[in-house]
Amino acid sequence: MTDSDTITRNAKSNLAFTLVDLPEEKRIHMAQFYAFCRIVDDVVDEPGMSPEERHAALDRWAALITRQIAPEPGLEQEVYTLVTDLQLDTAPMLELIDGCRSDIQHTQPETREDLLAYAYKVAACVGITSASVMGAGPEAKAYAIALGNALQLVNILRDVAEDCRKHGRFYLPKADMELFGVTHEDIRQQRYNYRVRQLLAYEAALAEKYFGEAEECYQALSVEDRNALIPAQAMSLIYHTVLEKMQADEYRVFERRYSVNNFHKLWFLLRARLGSVEFPSVAEWGFFKNSPDNRKDTPS
Repeated sequence: MTDSDTITRNAKSNLAFTLVDLPEEKRIHMAQFYAFCRIVDDVVDEPGMSPEERHAALDRWAALITRQIAPEPGLEQEVYTLVTDLQLDTAPMLELIDGCRSDIQHTQPETREDLLAYAYKVAACVGITSASVMGAGPEAKAYAIALGNALQLVNILRDVAEDCRKHGRFYLPKADMELFGVTHEDIRQQRYNYRVRQLLAYEAALAEKYFGEAEECYQALSVEDRNALIPAQAMSLIYHTVLEKMQADEYRVFERRYSVNNFHKLWFLLRARLGSVEFPSVAEWGFFKNSPDNRKDTPS
């Protein structure tokens, strides 16, 4: 078993789960890319490393994928070969490294634009490269960005308590917290109150907006691109269901971690294969036309 296979199997992530639907060669390539994403993320979050060591490890991965250094046997060689054989655009991969690097000395985003700029690096750029590895054309970029924003917002909502407790990080924009009168201490003390629920509902509505935008982008793609992106559509269904669970439960993120079991993941993968994904259109989200924050949301 290769290093990338081991990392992918051990991760037991939603993305890794959806790869079973891919043809063998693409599954292998996606496992290699996923392992790269996993390792880069772990460099920042795993205990036992100094900030200098974390930066050095990320610098090495950046040098490797841009072919400035030779790879070591194992995962480095796999990722090096993946980038070379598929002639991948390394710009999104470098953006991902930069986004992860920003968490070494985390700064809370001031505005939604700041949050979405971060989401672009750590989520949308993963989607852009994944789309290429899975065989979709450049027309899939808008879909990858919208879906990346949606998935990252769900992650942030679900992990509000964990990010604060384990890493001392606040990803909800400072401006949004101030809008609803929520303080850092509210999050630290896990105060489940009306203000916190309203804040999380506000961010959930933004996630819904991007799920709708991603679906519109997906339906505008060619049949070939839509077929290539079936794992991404399964991810969309899985994460949207997590969002719906939080909404129905009034965002009790301090008490539980929301997830989808393997049976439902398989069902969502089948639904994505059958093309039965349905989300509200962007036009239905008039909430944002009159919201206090009607600024441009998509990072350039």
